[in-house]
Amino acid sequence: MIKQAVAFLLFAGLAAGALAACSGVGVAETATVVQPASPSPVPRAPSEAVDGAGAADGGPVERGTEVFVSLQDPGGSGEYIYDPADFSFSVGETITFVMESESEFHTFTVTELDINVSVQAEETVDATYTFDAAGTYELICIPHQALGMVGTITVQ
Repeated sequence: MIKQAVAFLLFAGLAAGALAACSGVGVAETATVVQPASPSPVPRAPSEAVDGAGAADGGPVERGTEVFVSLQDPGGSGEYIYDPADFSFSVGETITFVMESESEFHTFTVTELDINVSVQAEETVDATYTFDAAGTYELICIPHQALGMVGTITVQ
């Protein structure tokens, strides 16, 4: 009985958080970058590092090749997309994603690579990542995944 009550409270809290994320209520005004467990990078304005690739002397993380990504919810159509949605990079390549959200909160999330960047409505956020493992990784927008806002990152 207690386990069921705890599970219900946990579910209710998660549901409330998801609703707040979709509505923009209670969402921080700045981008959130979740750092992976690898050595901590040194963030560099305006770009945030989302990997462990820093200078050997502890200096700032170098910006990579810029890749522009539009996080779209075109005209209230109910369609949610990344433009582009599919990316291909080489192992060792450093990329600075420049993400722009149209009119809603979105995320640029690749769980397997510990990338989780939040982008508020009408905001542009940079995040730099060095790809160190080959594979195909799922890209999702956490609040809009079920509505089709997905993509792939292929690293060769």
